[in-house]
Amino acid sequence: MVLNKFWSGLVLGLVIAGMAGMARAGEKSVKILMPWDGEGSVYTIGTDKLLFMGEFEGIMYVETSAGDMDAAYANCPASQHIDVSAKQSSAKGYCTITISSEEVVFAEWSCKGKVGACEGTFKLTGGTGKYAGVTGSSDMLVRSVLNTLVVGMGNGDAVRAATGLAILPNLTYKLAR
Repeated sequence: MVLNKFWSGLVLGLVIAGMAGMARAGEKSVKILMPWDGEGSVYTIGTDKLLFMGEFEGIMYVETSAGDMDAAYANCPASQHIDVSAKQSSAKGYCTITISSEEVVFAEWSCKGKVGACEGTFKLTGGTGKYAGVTGSSDMLVRSVLNTLVVGMGNGDAVRAATGLAILPNLTYKLAR
């Protein structure tokens, strides 16, 4: 957690530089990769059905069409339903994306799919500072071995070492101003 806060401090202006320059021309599109770490609790909610409730966090690396890389810190509370016998899962959550202490972007997301690969939608819902009123969305793919980690865990057991990758291949966004 301390390392993530350190990174957050280092990247305060990076996303602003990449996204703000592009946003002047209107709607733009970027690709985002976010390796993440997560933790939370697992609950048995039925025969072969599990519920994970927790959060994941990481650095969102933004690659612009010009090849520039920028970054921001994201913290995302989430819940995931896992059907062990059908090898299917669905998840939803929210993200607070910190660019600087004055500029934060909010998002919500949902996905479903086979174990280890959750496909869905990521939607920007607003922000602060320069990002007040920001709108946009992207397809989303979340890769994880969380489903493998939780099988066999007891009700209420804590997961402290989940990792994965979130990919937003085409985040199209527009600033309100």
